[in-house]
Amino acid sequence: MAIEALISEYLDSSAVRVVQGGAAETMELLKHKFDHIFYTGNGKVGRIVAKAAAEHLTGVTLELGGKSPVIVHSDVSDLGAAATRIMWGVDYLLVHRSVKDKLLVLFQNYIINAYTKMPQKSPDYTRIVNSRHWQRIMALLHATEGEVINCTDDQADQADRYIPPTLVDGVRPDDSLMTDELFGPILPIITYDTLDEALNYISSRDQPLALYVFGSSTTAEYIFANTRSGAAVANDTMYHMAASNYPFGGTGPSGTGMYMGKYSFDTFSHHRSVMKNKLWFPPSRVDSIRAPPYSGSENAWKRGAKNL
Repeated sequence: MAIEALISEYLDSSAVRVVQGGAAETMELLKHKFDHIFYTGNGKVGRIVAKAAAEHLTGVTLELGGKSPVIVHSDVSDLGAAATRIMWGVDYLLVHRSVKDKLLVLFQNYIINAYTKMPQKSPDYTRIVNSRHWQRIMALLHATEGEVINCTDDQADQADRYIPPTLVDGVRPDDSLMTDELFGPILPIITYDTLDEALNYISSRDQPLALYVFGSSTTAEYIFANTRSGAAVANDTMYHMAASNYPFGGTGPSGTGMYMGKYSFDTFSHHRSVMKNKLWFPPSRVDSIRAPPYSGSENAWKRGAKNL
């Protein structure tokens, strides 16, 4: 593993160490006391990590992801630019009915221009991480009740862990594709007629790690003011993760805590207050305000000082 090799070569192994493994190794690590635990993954395991950390009163940062939506409203200024940025990677799409058909055409044009009609042969098109996740994604796709739009001339290939870019229109809120974060080249599409309809849907689900909006400034501000999410991005997707001066993290079921740039340093640091006083200041007469006695006319000034 590249990370293990680099850390072993360049960092002090007594301070930084990589442990490779799965659930068994992770559960063993969680038995030990740490100053802080940072976990990236799903909410089910996140709860296990948080529970184990609580046994030692250890602080945690949890990036749990979830389904991060993109909203494309009717007042989007450049639908072509929006299509390009959405194709870079989102989990599902809420689109106003008035612009949906044109947007779907733009999606298909983007896919062909980027990867040709045979993305499997494109050197720029990636594969699913392993066979298990290929099977998971394909099972969700086979179970969908939405309209599957094949955008290419090739087919999914398990041996190659390949799934072509796929749009799924007419997805219902309870569809198989809407249960968990997909981590695959499938875009579920939900159509709405009013903006509040879209916001009510988002608010009925777990708070997402990120929320993306394509629309006017007024629309974006209205959406941001009426939703909750780890991050909120107008007229772009994913790009906020490249900004080191922005904190990145979820809220509620999508995570707790934040990182990126200096925020990562702060996450793994304890901000300890340190005060260094002098014994000669303030003078004893003034310093006596903190000590009893407080009663009697001669100490009235102490009682009055509390109102200053």
